Amino acid sequence: DMHKEGAAFRSLMNCFAMAVSVGLQYGVPLETYVDQYTFTRFEPQGSVEGHDNIKFATSIVDYVFRVLGVEYLQRYDLAHVPPTAPNIQDPSESRAEEEAVAEEEEEEAPLALVAATAAADEELSSGLDAHLEEMMGDAPVCDACGHITVRNGACYKCLNCGNSLGCS
Repeated sequence: DMHKEGAAFRSLMNCFAMAVSVGLQYGVPLETYVDQYTFTRFEPQGSVEGHDNIKFATSIVDYVFRVLGVEYLQRYDLAHVPPTAPNIQDPSESRAEEEAVAEEEEEEAPLALVAATAAADEELSSGLDAHLEEMMGDAPVCDACGHITVRNGACYKCLNCGNSLGCS
């Protein structure tokens, strides 16, 4: 309920919006802003209405940058509900394209497979570490036992005692 917030809060949000706008105009990548400001936590926070993919936000700033990330950067990892495919091709067209590509790649497959497997293993481990760090970066402390919680959908779950936070 933004109408309950004072003029000072609205003014600060307006100044923040102008600062982000100027930063984007001078070349700061949107990806940088999205990474920096998603999971920012302050009141008001909670369930969100009006967006198909985002159902919960930890602050207004979190909501704004989640929307920007999902809509403009295709960062579907920030969405609570993954978007559906915009259009589906005719299956006969897909099969013809797949067969043509498969014939071309068949000759190069053995060498490329070895290189791709090694690169994928390295990328997976570094990507997993980054994802776990992002998931636990803003996690609150469990109010029942004091351990750090982990993200569980739009809520947080304590792996020590099983307590759930942020969901009613």
